Amino acid sequence: MKEQTLLIEIGTEELPSRFLHKISSCFFENVKKDLKYYNFSYKKIKYFFTPRRLALTILDIDTSDKTFNINKKGPSILDSYDKNGRPTNIANNWAKHCGININEASCLKNKKGEWLVFKKIQKREKIEILLPEIIETALKKISIPKSMRWEFTNQKFSRPIRNIVMLLDNQIIKGRVFNIRSNNLLQNHLCYREKRIKIDSAQEYPSILFKKNNIIANYETRKKNIIENINFIAKKINGFIKYRTELLEEITNLVESPIAYLASFEKIFLNIPKKILIYTIEKQQKCFPIYDIENNLLPYFIFICNINSKDSKNIILGYERVMYARLSDAAFFFHKDRTTKLENYLMSLRNVLFQDGLGSLYEKTIRIQLLVNWISKYSNFNQKDSNRAALLSKCDLVTNMVCEFPELQGTVGMYYALADKEKKDIAIALEEQYLPSFSNDKLPCTLIGCSLSIADKIDTLSGMFFIGNIPTSNKDPFGLKRLTIGIFRIITENNILLDLHDLIKKSISLYNKESIKYSTVYDSIINFFMVRLLYWYKEKKYNINIIKSVLSCQLTQLIDIEKRIQALSFFQKLNDSKSIILSIKRIAHILDKQTENISGDVNTKLIKQVEEIKLFDHIKKFDFITNNLFFEKKYQEILLQIKELEIPINNFFDNIKIYDSNLEIRKNRLILLNKLMKILSKITNFSYLY
Repeated sequence: MKEQTLLIEIGTEELPSRFLHKISSCFFENVKKDLKYYNFSYKKIKYFFTPRRLALTILDIDTSDKTFNINKKGPSILDSYDKNGRPTNIANNWAKHCGININEASCLKNKKGEWLVFKKIQKREKIEILLPEIIETALKKISIPKSMRWEFTNQKFSRPIRNIVMLLDNQIIKGRVFNIRSNNLLQNHLCYREKRIKIDSAQEYPSILFKKNNIIANYETRKKNIIENINFIAKKINGFIKYRTELLEEITNLVESPIAYLASFEKIFLNIPKKILIYTIEKQQKCFPIYDIENNLLPYFIFICNINSKDSKNIILGYERVMYARLSDAAFFFHKDRTTKLENYLMSLRNVLFQDGLGSLYEKTIRIQLLVNWISKYSNFNQKDSNRAALLSKCDLVTNMVCEFPELQGTVGMYYALADKEKKDIAIALEEQYLPSFSNDKLPCTLIGCSLSIADKIDTLSGMFFIGNIPTSNKDPFGLKRLTIGIFRIITENNILLDLHDLIKKSISLYNKESIKYSTVYDSIINFFMVRLLYWYKEKKYNINIIKSVLSCQLTQLIDIEKRIQALSFFQKLNDSKSIILSIKRIAHILDKQTENISGDVNTKLIKQVEEIKLFDHIKKFDFITNNLFFEKKYQEILLQIKELEIPINNFFDNIKIYDSNLEIRKNRLILLNKLMKILSKITNFSYLY
């Protein structure tokens, strides 16, 4: 066995920070998959990435001569040969793709049928031959939006590739990747005169990068370095940093030689509302604001530079100038907007189109107001305050601040409402109307915010379906799938007794669309909701059969659906749940075979034998006990009561002949089983759980 260390480094132009994690992990997984395919064994793979490089070190890789199995399944035998036994075009094309004669294929038999298969034991080519192909294939398989093409080769990747290093211990693996010849010269930091760093052995990676030019190739090490440095600087001025994960990750992905610097801004800018100030520092300038012990912002910020310059004073001054310009803009827009009250912007919404075919933002505001008033009946929402919040909900969209900084919609409305002495809950609701804005985002904290968020989201959904902007499996430009999940989460986590049927009906009724059949739009929306509901519960790791069993009952009250799925998940985990489900299955199979009418009441005069009397009594008892439990939606308690039916059901089947020669007795026994099944079906469709 010949175990060596393999180094791969792909030198690129600046990779987009948003996708850097995805690019590196995909490259890692693709290479790992191909190494497994070619039966390369190794101890461990480490992966590294910076804005200008993707790298892998593969430890103790076995590069000795080996064989590997080729096993390619082809078309079915039925599709492979015609009635005269001659190979079809399908079979011949498959054989050609495999590089074999059709006679070299063998037959694979399994429960589903017979298939052509090509099996071969092949000697593995040397890693020197395979590696360039493995790397290029791994890079091409990475799916990234807005890829680039460059040079005469017209190759396609996220950013142009400029350098390839393939090193096996101290030996250069010669080859071309994206038409670039491999070498042992690592790509240097962008700001250094020397464009390459020579590496003599794969074991030197990544330490040689840090040793030469402070390049930290390991993401976690780079992030830790940034955290330690900004904490150290903040403590010097008796401050501390609040870490926003997204910002920290983005900055870590923007640099490869991080250096932290302290800078300041004028104290007058602290008068800008706190969230707007933080947004400007974090989102726009990619810097870290500093807080004091009382959680107030200090007139300082920390920025991360990608090079350790001797002229640090000028770098700091440059950042401070840019920060001054940005904060001046924010202060100017804020003071200009505050020359009038928030509610005075309402009429301006008439001039802003919500969506082509759906009217203006003013019309949307009126629909939201009507929806909020209607929703307030289903919970303890203050109708008057909810109505006021709805009226103000979109006013900030025409302010100078939001026109300049669109991401501050809602936040600006909140601050302006507070400045106008609106009630605190009303002001907070203006910001909360857009929550949750992404997966696992926080939910509105106020009841008014909940009602406003639901109303805003369902109005957008209904409108988009009216004009045909319906999401597909891979395209959702208006984020409607995200809006549905937001509605699900707000309703279920706040225990709001809203019915989707009523909510959708109410929403679409507010659109004046005479030429469109409302029932068709309703069906499309409710089907969309149900599909999203299935995927949502699936992502929450609930059993798919339980989800389908409940959704097949065509329920539309989300709280009811949630409680049933939770109860069935609990019940399924019980040791003895399988046996009672099998008993229910047996009853269902008997009833499914019946062609005669078995509805109606059980005739007690025809019940003679002990086992059927006991089953009848247990069914009556179960129906009585669970009557209130169904009303209170206590499905877990109902399912525990089902266990009491198992012995009577089993005794009934063991001792009673259902298909009695007396037709009246036979029908009566089927009616008895049907009565039981109707009660059980009030919980869920058990056929999915067999």
